[in-house]
Amino acid sequence: MDDIVKRALVDEQAMHSLLSELEPFVYRVAYHLTHHQQDAEDIAQDVLYKVCTKLSMYRGDSALQTWVYSLVMNTYRDFLRKKKVRLTEPLDEGMSSGGFEEAADARMIWQAVLQELPEADRNILILRFQNDLSVREVAEILNMTEANVKTKVFRLKDRLRSLFFKGGEVL
Repeated sequence: MDDIVKRALVDEQAMHSLLSELEPFVYRVAYHLTHHQQDAEDIAQDVLYKVCTKLSMYRGDSALQTWVYSLVMNTYRDFLRKKKVRLTEPLDEGMSSGGFEEAADARMIWQAVLQELPEADRNILILRFQNDLSVREVAEILNMTEANVKTKVFRLKDRLRSLFFKGGEVL
């Protein structure tokens, strides 16, 4: 088990330090999942609370970051059960007007495709490609074998390719 985790279990200052270190990471993952600032903040707050209360359950079998990812994903699933999933997302203020329509169209298509996928497939895509996790990390978080994750990623890529490319043209 990590030294910082052992200290955090017995020292309030070490716990505060651990939470400060994890907070940006947790928020970033939550925001990638929700694409909504307030929802991401709510999820991040819940996850950080769970880190405080469940840290003694961390066995050290995987990296602390992987364990925290699992907490984020479980909290996100709970969030989805409680709240209707949003199909829209806020626009980035820094976007230039030149490619605005194309970027907005691509994001809308991507969000629509994600919403149509089963939750397990959607989670694999978000973890693997939006959060840039390795196959091993995705497998640990979702309690799957690496071979199963690789197979699902391959099939999802193939399925998405057929959705986005029809007759040699990008939709």
